[in-house]
Amino acid sequence: MMAVVPDLSAVRTAFATESGRVARSVGDAVRLNVPVPGLDWNAGQLTAHLCAVYDIYATALCGELPDGWADLVGVTDTAGAAHTLREWVTASNAVAVRSTAFASPAQAADALTGAAGRLLDALDGHTDPHESRPTPWYGPEVTRTVGTLAALAVSETLVHGYDLAGAFGGDTRIPERPAAAVASTVMSQMLPLMLDRERARRISGSIEVRVRGGTPFVLRVAHGTAQSAPADGRTADCVVSLNPCSALLIGFRRQSVGRAVLTGRIIAYGRRPWRGTWLHTLFPSP
Repeated sequence: MMAVVPDLSAVRTAFATESGRVARSVGDAVRLNVPVPGLDWNAGQLTAHLCAVYDIYATALCGELPDGWADLVGVTDTAGAAHTLREWVTASNAVAVRSTAFASPAQAADALTGAAGRLLDALDGHTDPHESRPTPWYGPEVTRTVGTLAALAVSETLVHGYDLAGAFGGDTRIPERPAAAVASTVMSQMLPLMLDRERARRISGSIEVRVRGGTPFVLRVAHGTAQSAPADGRTADCVVSLNPCSALLIGFRRQSVGRAVLTGRIIAYGRRPWRGTWLHTLFPSP
């Protein structure tokens, strides 16, 4: 059961709008070899990554595995090299960006628009948010729902749009409405995959996560496992209220928790408010 089921119509609209905005910013760029602040990629490489993400999600929505993923899974399984979500995502990014290059910003923008269009077509053909799809880049045998993949596509677009704006000297503000439409789904579905099981081995408790403008959910940790569930009115150990944009930026390691706390973008309260730190200490971002 999904803890937070997204409104696929709202998510599709958000993706169409935001992917178009990012494509225009790429097309308007003077050059693509400018570094992206905080990343090891330049703007062209990040655009290639975003194109690959769109194509990967579109393929997954159709119940298929993208080209190259069978090789990745085989290598990591036999070598025993990728046991955590962070390791899987790092290896996956290496596959995604491999040798893609663009001759001009206009060509990069066209590629991004085409990839976004393929993802929109896939979303139009798969409208049940509960259906599971294979997602081996998150680990062997891992699946995610159609609703989760749609929400993740928007979150990738928003955060990498923020990255590209920083590279091009543009407006880095993330619009709150699309962020609020997807942040609760992304967090409820992805945080359990990110749990540091060894650190959480002797811990149990619950956090109610309230993304402002989104749907609340409860995250329960018990002896090395984590599960998300719909908020049911029962009292959790701690309530964490988050601004949706900060929720995504922190999840992608673009903003510090300390800065978000100081600016009121994260507030924790309840009978054990200190457990709000679990979101940072027990669930390291990939």
